[in-house]
Amino acid sequence: MMKYNFLILFFILLTSTAQASYCSGKNWQDTYQFYTLNIDLLNTHIDSYNALLSKVNLSDVDEDEQKSLDIKSAINALDELNIDVEILARKFDNAEKLWQLISKHCLDDDEPDYNNKAIENARGAEIGRTEVYDLLSKIASLRIYFFKLLN
Repeated sequence: MMKYNFLILFFILLTSTAQASYCSGKNWQDTYQFYTLNIDLLNTHIDSYNALLSKVNLSDVDEDEQKSLDIKSAINALDELNIDVEILARKFDNAEKLWQLISKHCLDDDEPDYNNKAIENARGAEIGRTEVYDLLSKIASLRIYFFKLLN
């Protein structure tokens, strides 16, 4: 009986130690997937912005009514894009915090290579957030431009 108690205690300690390490394993993989998903979303949002930017040249449209409808449609699309990009900014904030947490645990676990990679990924998330803010600024400028076209 004592042998089984020891094995059970050993198993509990082993699993709790494995789950407590943020430096590797599932936490690393989940954070990396979250981080790369946000990068992909940023690229998708940039593509959407570029598609709306191509609508700036509306001189090909002959009818004022159609031109006005196209501009209003572009403004609505920019508003929706702005909401999505604002959400993405918060996601990059979260990704950076997660990488910082992983970095701290890697440092505590004496894993300098993983620590350095986590720091690098935290900087990447910070750069992503900066790009998000740049995109938000561009969205606001294009939106103002379209409103001026309506007047």
